[in-house]
Amino acid sequence: MTITIHKLDHIAIIVENLEKALLPYTEALGLIHTPIEYIESHQVRVTFIPLGQTQIELIEPLNSHGKLARFLQKTGGGLHHVAIEVANIEDSIRDLQTHGIEMNNSHPQPGAQGSLVAFTKRRSFDGVIIELIQKHS
Repeated sequence: MTITIHKLDHIAIIVENLEKALLPYTEALGLIHTPIEYIESHQVRVTFIPLGQTQIELIEPLNSHGKLARFLQKTGGGLHHVAIEVANIEDSIRDLQTHGIEMNNSHPQPGAQGSLVAFTKRRSFDGVIIELIQKHS
């Protein structure tokens, strides 16, 4: 089986304060963003900034104990992952695992904008986390 990839969906940036991080995008670049969304399953607030055929996702961790908070504490924030939209997330996870790719999630989780998501381990793609995302129908 081969994964059906629709497109590069977004690049994700971890930030300390969502409103402050939005300012250069909205004021200096004149871009707009989606409404800020709270994702309970990940304990984050997020917004997306459409940019051509892709988006920039800004993510603010809301607790000090999770992986994203540790990333923020360690790095001060910045590029976290690259997301690709797939046709079928469950099939895509199985196919990646068949090829030896390690996943942080063996089952999809609820994501922003009603999507389903799963993440690879950073070491599987030479230090880059890949997010699989299946948009709601």
